[in-house]
Amino acid sequence: MSKKAPLDMSSLLAAKGQGAPANDAPTRPIITETDRDETTNRRIDEHKTPSSEFVNLGFKVPKEFRHRLRKIAAAKDITLVEVLREAVDLYEKANSAHQ
Repeated sequence: MSKKAPLDMSSLLAAKGQGAPANDAPTRPIITETDRDETTNRRIDEHKTPSSEFVNLGFKVPKEFRHRLRKIAAAKDITLVEVLREAVDLYEKANSAHQ
């Protein structure tokens, strides 16, 4: 039985910063202009809570509720946590008169 010569895989590796796509790789169009404002996609909260003060709030919700929550967050361009925070604030405000 003859031994096969080992495969030369040196061409598969590139030095950092020296990588290039393969010759047969599909190309993508270069987008130079967009319809969206590229400043930011998140609101800046001046009362931001430090991440060390966060705790896990693990609970399950129905798929439809999750879908509604995500739609609200996407429409307002805020995080799911911000949607929940606003909802709790509104709930407390609405129910504080009843106590």
